[in-house]
Amino acid sequence: GQITTASKAPQRDQIAGITRWFQLELARLKVDLRLGTAADAATILDLRPDIVVLAVGGHPFLEQNEHWGAAEGLVVSSWDVLDGKVTPGKNVLVYDTICEFTGMSVADFLADKGCQVEIVTDDIKPGVAIGGTSFPTYYRSMYPKEVIMTGDMMLEKVYREGDKLVAVLENEYTGAKEERVVDQVVVENGVRPDEAIYYALKEGSRNKGQIDIDALFAIQPQPSLSQPGDGYLLFRIGDCVAQRNTHAAIYDGLRLCKDF
Repeated sequence: GQITTASKAPQRDQIAGITRWFQLELARLKVDLRLGTAADAATILDLRPDIVVLAVGGHPFLEQNEHWGAAEGLVVSSWDVLDGKVTPGKNVLVYDTICEFTGMSVADFLADKGCQVEIVTDDIKPGVAIGGTSFPTYYRSMYPKEVIMTGDMMLEKVYREGDKLVAVLENEYTGAKEERVVDQVVVENGVRPDEAIYYALKEGSRNKGQIDIDALFAIQPQPSLSQPGDGYLLFRIGDCVAQRNTHAAIYDGLRLCKDF
């Protein structure tokens, strides 16, 4: 999943330890794993479960602005780059609206590959949401690689001109526009939940797919667990609900599932 993708970036390889630990725990607990198997609503219902927990994650949110040209392939996601699904361009603009680890990681990754990189954000500076302890490590890595870091600029649109891409940027405060002529535009705009299976199962579930948020925050059992009825209970966690970081997604699962 996303942890495996994140671990491919410079300075983040050790995050793969999270996945390795879970693999060991699943083996110890003798959990029935069915890998390489796409699940849909019919497949899940055929198993006649008592409880369904969806942790199917999400997808890169490239469709927020149609003028970025994701449908035409004018921009790619940070996942595409880190997973090796696209070949890095020689001159790359990374646009990061989230300002956490992923955008900085992909910029550092591309610079390591010898790309000329500019990372642009509509926030005050790239990586601002990472925190004061971690973001200096990225800056120390990226400045010697001559990564250009630009704040206060939003990506308005991308269009093709010959064999190049033109990224139109707009200053958040003055409205002044600038253009960058590049080979590749990478957009890090967070994650949109993959909700199709959830909505396919929701109406048939006893609890209509609802989590009691007060009970979850209080680390108490879900009331629906003790309520009588036939059929299955349905819950969703992590990026399947909304964008989460790793810690929040793990705590989602722990708080919900410890009482099953």
